Amino acid sequence: MLEISVNPKSPMAIGSAFKKISEMVKTGSLSAESTVHITLSAGQYQEILSYNLSNPLIMEAAAGTKPEDCIISAENCEAFHKDTENRSVFVIGMAATQVTLRGFTIENTHIKTSDDAALGNQAEAFCWHNQKGYLLAENMRFISRQDTVHVKGVSYFRDCYITGDVDFIWGYCDISLWERCHIHTRADNREGDRPAYVLQSRALNGKPGFVFTDCTFTADKRSGNSPIYIGRSSGTGKADSIDRWDSIALINCSISPEYDAALWTDENGTQAVYPPVGTALTGWREYGTKTPSENGHLVAADTTRRSSHGYVLSNKEYFAHYASSSLILGAYSSKYKN
Repeated sequence: MLEISVNPKSPMAIGSAFKKISEMVKTGSLSAESTVHITLSAGQYQEILSYNLSNPLIMEAAAGTKPEDCIISAENCEAFHKDTENRSVFVIGMAATQVTLRGFTIENTHIKTSDDAALGNQAEAFCWHNQKGYLLAENMRFISRQDTVHVKGVSYFRDCYITGDVDFIWGYCDISLWERCHIHTRADNREGDRPAYVLQSRALNGKPGFVFTDCTFTADKRSGNSPIYIGRSSGTGKADSIDRWDSIALINCSISPEYDAALWTDENGTQAVYPPVGTALTGWREYGTKTPSENGHLVAADTTRRSSHGYVLSNKEYFAHYASSSLILGAYSSKYKN
């Protein structure tokens, strides 16, 4: 294993480390299969990063460092660099195999100044642009506004914090498991009567998509009649499409009362939803949802006002498919050993 320590006193410290690894692989002094372990000292790293090597990567803050004290930040957005894989602060490319991120913050500092169509406000903090590798993100913080985290393939987020305002978790995934995470919808900095959405799933055909288990969803209060939804559809999924399925599962999650009781939206029928109604394994679905009561205790959520596209799992379906993280990840569970 190659050990590299970096600190924010050196300019482009992390990018320089990535360049060093690439040069070592090219010269043959480091095998393309060798694991690289990068330790980040506490501080602020002002960098836009890309990692696209087959070397398994473990990147984490130094022991004892709080995630909020070790921050990678920059401003990037669609208006600056076109396409999802180019507009994030940190992108993992298609050549990656196994990546572990632990104990630090990735923040896109882009601020919205006009309507999305005019400025291209999509601004990922992190992009897992990879269909074949495996990502584990643990005790991480992801901060942006629109499109904070984008994922493809297989990913596992554990004990993480993420915030944004529109579609701030999205992507074309097989499965993206979020366990014991805090998901917070922030107010739009432009104010006004603007709806908010946590997720837009474009999951692969028939795959589980985004699965949240034991997560907490909170939100800033919004002005006027601005609803907040857990998920909305791209309107482009079909039975025979490769991806763009609206597959999101909420399992034993807590959802604050700021969210609309429907949870899911087809935007007044303007966006087709596929599957039209969730099932145990695909579509918009939930089990064991709770909401805080007036005295602060969690109580079973009232699901009678849910969108007609949603589905509530039975106890049998829950125990068959969602009772543990290894069961949810299925064939992929053996990959997560870090």
